[in-house]
Amino acid sequence: MIIAVSPLMAERFGDRIRQAAPGCELVWPIDGGGWSGDADGAEVVYFSEDFWTTGSFRTLLPQLFTLPGLRWFHTFSAGVDHPAFRTIVERGAYLTNAAGTTAEPIAQYVLAMLLRIVKRTDAWAAAQRERQWDEIETDELTGKTIGIVGVGKIGGEVARLAQAFHMRVIGCRRRQRRPRNVDELVPPERLAELLARSHFVVLALPLSAATERLIGADELRAMRRDAWLINVSRGRVLDEAALERALTDGVIGGACLDVFETEPLPESSGLWSLPTVIVTPHNSGWSPLNLERGTKLFLDNLGRYVAERPLRNRVRAADF
Repeated sequence: MIIAVSPLMAERFGDRIRQAAPGCELVWPIDGGGWSGDADGAEVVYFSEDFWTTGSFRTLLPQLFTLPGLRWFHTFSAGVDHPAFRTIVERGAYLTNAAGTTAEPIAQYVLAMLLRIVKRTDAWAAAQRERQWDEIETDELTGKTIGIVGVGKIGGEVARLAQAFHMRVIGCRRRQRRPRNVDELVPPERLAELLARSHFVVLALPLSAATERLIGADELRAMRRDAWLINVSRGRVLDEAALERALTDGVIGGACLDVFETEPLPESSGLWSLPTVIVTPHNSGWSPLNLERGTKLFLDNLGRYVAERPLRNRVRAADF
């Protein structure tokens, strides 16, 4: 078995990969172009984050997705809405993602935004810069309601942390078995009810044909006027133009956005300058622990693949 990995994966995790798949051969990109071995013969690809973040590797990505011997492709990302991922499933190969491996840093980002809003930490920082001893009236999360749209691994971790701050948690998802740390669960047909009752609405659901533009002008009008929207899913689950209008008109209190329809967010976007918007550069899931977490999942799946057991986090055609 030939497994295509990045040079970093080969160096840092090569021994563990070989233990999980005895007799396997690793191939990786080399300086100046090309591969260390027969990449065309690779049946497994571990698309780790450094394949994407290392600019010199990006020219190899089309080849990585179309290797002739490919039977299983594992990606570091949770989202698989890029068309290239669909082609893997359509050709009959397995596709698995890293859903859940960034749940903790993303959930902590959400809590950081909640505390930033109620504790008005920006106002304190501004006062310090001006050397002003200003007492600032702040709030707390206790007793507030948070609505989580998409209670998977990320949404579930947000719920756990929110309850630790004595918030009431309302979740929304198709499967109606109430998860842990959720006080109340509503189906998608009752989304408007969640929106109307929540001080904070968190979008943590995958992008699909069913969720694209899920939150538009009508949904924003259903929210409380003092509510904040936090999006850590995909930019296209939200009608960005409708959100900008709603924020400009004071329809809702504000928005924390880590994902956008177009990334990087164009300089011309009005979202940059709205005082009730917090913009972050699709960075909520980054953590120095991600590499270990993501590779642990891949190694577990590699053992399953060798043993011909079902793979975790398998993505199927119906998921697109």
